[in-house]
Amino acid sequence: MASSLRPSERIVIVGAGPAGVSVVETLRLYNRDSEVVMLSSEPYLPYSPPAMVDHFLTGSGSHLWRSPEWPAQMQVDYRPGTIVTAVEPAKESGERGRLVLEGGQELEYDRLVIASGSRLYAPLPGADLPGVANFKSLSAAEALIKRVKSGAANRAVIVGAGFIGMEIALLLTELGVNVQQFEMLGQVMPAMLDEHSARFALQAMLQRGVVVQLETKVQAFIGEMQAEGILLESGEIVRADILIAATGVRPNLDYLAGSGVAQRWGVMVNDHLQTSAPGVYAAGDVIEAPDKLTGEAYVHAIFPNAVEQGRVVGLNLAGFDVRYEGAERMNSLKHLGLPILAAGLKDGDEVLHGRVDGGWRTLYLRQERLVGYQLVGDIRAAGALRSLLNRQQPLGTLKDHLMEYNFGQGSLVWASGI
Repeated sequence: MASSLRPSERIVIVGAGPAGVSVVETLRLYNRDSEVVMLSSEPYLPYSPPAMVDHFLTGSGSHLWRSPEWPAQMQVDYRPGTIVTAVEPAKESGERGRLVLEGGQELEYDRLVIASGSRLYAPLPGADLPGVANFKSLSAAEALIKRVKSGAANRAVIVGAGFIGMEIALLLTELGVNVQQFEMLGQVMPAMLDEHSARFALQAMLQRGVVVQLETKVQAFIGEMQAEGILLESGEIVRADILIAATGVRPNLDYLAGSGVAQRWGVMVNDHLQTSAPGVYAAGDVIEAPDKLTGEAYVHAIFPNAVEQGRVVGLNLAGFDVRYEGAERMNSLKHLGLPILAAGLKDGDEVLHGRVDGGWRTLYLRQERLVGYQLVGDIRAAGALRSLLNRQQPLGTLKDHLMEYNFGQGSLVWASGI
């Protein structure tokens, strides 16, 4: 179909992460005439946050997932180091909206995409103090790693033992930092793993030298002008050179104050990823998207969801009528020395679990449909299981083969249409 865009239309994208990049690349498949401006608060080309750990461990440039030529190839006016302080959506049809930039400059837009990502977070007093590191920002992470490599920081405290907190703990340990990790619940990665799978992960962490303290509640980050340590519920104070809040993520939405863009924890969107403001879309870690399995809307801050949401926004900007089907719930640990992958829910009316080829497999079923899985060690069945999870069809006789060591590898799966 022909694009509905006017050649003079200006589309502004706030954020240069996976969601923003996906918007641009999808839009440019169908329209190369519109003016596209991309604003990044950081002084870098677009980068991939999940690849930062590999970058710091190996020195690879895999986190810079687009080349220096990318802006020119995509005909994008790319503006690094640009901070948005306010958004003023158009009040009437046909008018342009306006962004206010740091320094007072203004930038008008016809349509806007909010894709500014998220930062690490813990709901504790003092979590916003200087000195609490944000490892979701490449600038902040590079500054932290520079301190480590210079010998200026050799002890770290991480509050939270979810997937992100675990990856950071492993990275810092590999770089020679003594790491203490505090989790208020009785297991690591409580949002995604069941107790049995979590025990495998905990054992691997301990073997790598991370000190993990479960059932230990942190009351606050402490310090006058800068965070210097944490206060435990017991009254004990633990001080460290590096302090990281990693119980979850908080969308970067401060600049939307007063904009009228509806939000709760994240920006609220409809099934086309449009916000409450006219001409304004949103994608990635900033939005509350419906879960594909439950329909519950919340922030699903993982790379594949951001890319897919960006694709949907790009198609709608190009004039197509595309609905977003919902976010997937999944994550994986890559640097543990023991592959762990989890997807979907972690409860069901039937649970299949056991050792598979030296690893551990747990499957959750509801009404004869696969609604979640956890793989420890052997993750070769992940692709086939993900297909079953997304299709949500009754398993039938395939259910009897789900725990076989070679499930997903042979003719049975292909014959079943996976």
